[in-house]
Amino acid sequence: MTTPLLPILAGERPPQGFYEKAMLRVLQIISRPYGAIQRVRATLYKNGVFSTYTAPCPVISVGNITTGGTGKTPTVIWLAKYFQNKGRKVGVVSRGYKQQSKAEVTVVANPEKIVTTTPQAADEAVLIAQTLPGVTVITGPKRNKTIHVATQQYGCDLIIMDDAFQHMQVKRDFDLVLLDCNNPLSNGNILPGGLLREHPYALHRCDGIIITRADNLKNLNKTQDLLKEIVPNIKNCPAIHKPTNWRKLINTGSKHPAIMSIDGFKNFSVLAFCGIAKPENFYATLDELAISPLACISYGDHHMFDDNTIDKLQEKAKSLEAQVLLCTEKDAVKLHDITSELPIYALSMELNFPEISPWLQQKLDTI
Repeated sequence: MTTPLLPILAGERPPQGFYEKAMLRVLQIISRPYGAIQRVRATLYKNGVFSTYTAPCPVISVGNITTGGTGKTPTVIWLAKYFQNKGRKVGVVSRGYKQQSKAEVTVVANPEKIVTTTPQAADEAVLIAQTLPGVTVITGPKRNKTIHVATQQYGCDLIIMDDAFQHMQVKRDFDLVLLDCNNPLSNGNILPGGLLREHPYALHRCDGIIITRADNLKNLNKTQDLLKEIVPNIKNCPAIHKPTNWRKLINTGSKHPAIMSIDGFKNFSVLAFCGIAKPENFYATLDELAISPLACISYGDHHMFDDNTIDKLQEKAKSLEAQVLLCTEKDAVKLHDITSELPIYALSMELNFPEISPWLQQKLDTI
């Protein structure tokens, strides 16, 4: 899959010319057996042919049907805070995508402290642990084993599984799927002919849908109309991603304040960089905050930053006479050992519900 095809696979533009149309057609043909395998797999789990693990406590799954960038981490954090405030002992478990640790179970954080950080632990898991003191965070390829450790060793009485819609080996009490309001189903095709992990019909398996980044009323109405066609019986709730402040990374720009208000960089010359699934979302947020970077530098999702990368970013910033480097929270967790003469600030974001739908509130209250 070549980079020039990604906007086509994401549904951002149609294919142009013979090459793009031919390549898309080939990828769509290849996607058919992959989609068929996913449907058969889901059917086998539904009919009990494949066994499933039942946890000793309630389990909430947060997932999606597209690849990356729907806001799973902020949603997991919101849910964990919600139940933590109700006195629950929350455990968050995830696969640990692209972490260096190959252990069957990696404890990222116990109720007392963070015990594993990047690159041994996955960046999302570390971000969750940093944001939620007191919450147990565990990664590992087999969720039943991570859940066992969370419940038996750390006493968790509620489990949130991050990125688990397709992980049907574990029974769940509440199955939430996230859709990005601005691009809910990419181009409508399954990998590799599009960015869907499964056919949209798979949404029938979930208990509810959170429509993230639902700031645009026109896009929200279009997404809700689309869902009425595909899954008319599945309820949804809009949510937005709200920027809260800027947090300075340790060992960068020592003379600058640790926290800056959300509008603190309006009149600064800045360079923005990130290594996330959808860098355009970060840059769009900067635009909404009236921040116009002198340059925006994007790396691959889960990019591991090293001193050489930061040195090059500083050189670029100085050549442009930028005063500050800006990145996302997800990038910041991979920069904990980095030193920089220029200050590096990470944008703190949180999930926000303009209004929690009654169906969602009722479900949360019964778990």
